[in-house]
Amino acid sequence: MNHLLPGIILVWTLNIFTSAVEQKKDETLTNIKFEFVELQTNSDASIRGLFVVDENVIWASGSGGTVLRSTDGGKNWIDVKVTGQTANDFRSIHAWDKNKALVFGVAGPDFGFLTEDGGKSWKVVYKNAAHGAFFDSVKFSDSDTGLAVSDQIDGKPLLIKTTDGGKNWRKIENLPAVVDGEAHFAASNTCIEFLSSGKAWIATGGAAARVFYSEDFGENWELVTTPMIQGKPSSGIFSISFKNEREGVVIGGTYDKPEQNKQIAAYTTDGGKNWISAKKMPDEYRSCAQFVAGENESFFFAIGKTGCDLSADGGKNWSFLVETNYYTFRAVLGKLAGFVAGAEGRIARVEFN
Repeated sequence: MNHLLPGIILVWTLNIFTSAVEQKKDETLTNIKFEFVELQTNSDASIRGLFVVDENVIWASGSGGTVLRSTDGGKNWIDVKVTGQTANDFRSIHAWDKNKALVFGVAGPDFGFLTEDGGKSWKVVYKNAAHGAFFDSVKFSDSDTGLAVSDQIDGKPLLIKTTDGGKNWRKIENLPAVVDGEAHFAASNTCIEFLSSGKAWIATGGAAARVFYSEDFGENWELVTTPMIQGKPSSGIFSISFKNEREGVVIGGTYDKPEQNKQIAAYTTDGGKNWISAKKMPDEYRSCAQFVAGENESFFFAIGKTGCDLSADGGKNWSFLVETNYYTFRAVLGKLAGFVAGAEGRIARVEFN
């Protein structure tokens, strides 16, 4: 694996074919320069939570109750750890600006914490003493409305919703049942997708790899099957991302056998009601997929502990980029750039040109 040293810039130039909807290759060749710049965080946490407010403000969270904040594009990081939560792992994070952020942990009974002063103080905003609660992901559709999901309790996912910017949460009751051994993965804070239109999706793995979808801001849900790998505790959908209300991708694989790349990616063109296997799969297991859109280019980008891939045709075909070791990625809104994070406190800036 490439373990980049702080300050070192690595650049790759890639030739990636775009594909037409009918799966025929067109003659357009997109040349993409792919650049990692690793940043110095002074942290050794395993980072799974990442939120990019803009080019300057980035929040990250992970093991040991860690929360990191940068207000200068990642040049400097401040540890704003939640007091008394060193045994917790904050896999989920959302931020509004340099002052307000929300984290969810995997251990309770105090799960949700909100800061409005840049991490100087944190307030508990969600408690739950139920056995089996383990929060995997949080996603907001706008500044007020958000969903957070935990693994199943009593045969259904524990899904909670806020409509006041994370200060208060209520349980969503109308959810289909899951099968025994079906769960959500907390690998990259991306097993939920939630759009401003009110459409939302939640991905599962383990005994089954399926997608819940809602068209009314998470109040009511339906459940559909996918062709993704499933049946083992470490297999299934790890991440879901949508370009718009109709076009999206799911990605994953088998965490402890990352080299297996059969049925590890699928796409939809009808809002998640039907899922089609990718024609050309990512190179190996991937824990995160996100849509990236600049002024003239857009694509899906996927990353995991053994490398990263890109799809320029809506998830039908994936092209391997480079071998590297990160868990999660977030794009800078409106730019062909973003940030990645992983083990040992590693965060890097990514640019696509």
